[in-house]
Amino acid sequence: GVGEAEMRRALTDDAFKLLNLTRDWLVSLLPHVLGKASRVSFGLLSASFLRSHPTTPLSRRVLAVPFVGKDCPSESSQFSHPDVAIGLTILAYRYEKLRWADFMRVMRELRAELSVQIGPYKLRPASLTFAAWVAAAGGRVRGAVEQHPPPRA
Repeated sequence: GVGEAEMRRALTDDAFKLLNLTRDWLVSLLPHVLGKASRVSFGLLSASFLRSHPTTPLSRRVLAVPFVGKDCPSESSQFSHPDVAIGLTILAYRYEKLRWADFMRVMRELRAELSVQIGPYKLRPASLTFAAWVAAAGGRVRGAVEQHPPPRA
């Protein structure tokens, strides 16, 4: 294997730090996150829960929250470790899919970004992002600038 001294010589400080963070995530946090059961020990708050609790903080609205039982979210708890919260949130959206309210929030934010960006409409970063999302879903935006992927080596 490659020794730590060789890696330190070959990598920048930032790359080495990133490598260490990745190792920590894979060795300790990922097994912990994957050991949780969706909708039993964590999940996203349902639309009906959010409607009946209108003062729920944004962090609980969009991040995975602890559950106390099957489909029973904790009333106020949140995950204390940010990396665990991020990992469980990714899994929750993967399992439960994007809620309509979340989709609309993302579209509003993208539209707001588009309105403050300058340059030709079709070339603004927000417009290119939207067109890339539509293309990834198998669609096409009429009049969008064609983004060709770089040739594979």
